[in-house]
Amino acid sequence: MKTNRRKKKKQSKIAPLRREEIIEAAIAVITEQGLQNLSLSEIEKRADMSRGQLTYYFPTKEDILLAVFDRLVFLVHQGIGAPAGKSCAEVSAWDWVKHLFEKLLTEPPVAPEFGCLQYTFLSQIGHREDFRRKLAELYEQWRSGMALGFASDVAQGRTARSMPPRAMATLVQAILHGLAMQKAADPNAYDEREVLKLCLDVLSTYLWNKPSANGKNRSTAPTNSAPVLPARARRLAGRRATKGVNGERVHG
Repeated sequence: MKTNRRKKKKQSKIAPLRREEIIEAAIAVITEQGLQNLSLSEIEKRADMSRGQLTYYFPTKEDILLAVFDRLVFLVHQGIGAPAGKSCAEVSAWDWVKHLFEKLLTEPPVAPEFGCLQYTFLSQIGHREDFRRKLAELYEQWRSGMALGFASDVAQGRTARSMPPRAMATLVQAILHGLAMQKAADPNAYDEREVLKLCLDVLSTYLWNKPSANGKNRSTAPTNSAPVLPARARRLAGRRATKGVNGERVHG
């Protein structure tokens, strides 16, 4: 009895280490050879294990992929971090929005393998319920987290207008996903700095552009917008516009 207990205790300590070795081996194969070349035989070689050992901890390649997915999500979250220079209490939803867009558009991918695995899962959600559920849970985690931040900003009067927090979180998430997908398909699809400025301008104008002292929103009109004509000039322009090319009056 004591021998069996010792054996089980030893196995319980070894199992997490073996799983870790398999996950690390799979990530190494994906990094060096691409997701398309990930196979049980490649993982066996990298982890220096037999097929029996491998399938004891992960019965199928798909089980390994799910574990790798969780690990890459952890690395992504760790790499993104939090907006610098502020305490947790001071970080607003707008701080997070800027931080996320800047991370996506101005820095190298935190875990490049995550994008490949995410798109693989997306392509199979029609017949792989476990893949669909894994993505749904992750996207909901991101969406609900952002929604809480937006709701807090509204409640504390940090925004220029009210908004449905979950809908706003869904919109921001959709923009981030769309930009990442376009860049994955074509690294030269857009200019990162231009897109970053445009996204932040649009979102800040709609949500976080606080009213000025006279109660009106600060002007966000581009500097090259047409000048406003004096009243007399507008009247003259209006008269000219109502005449045809031969000077005849045009009736509406």
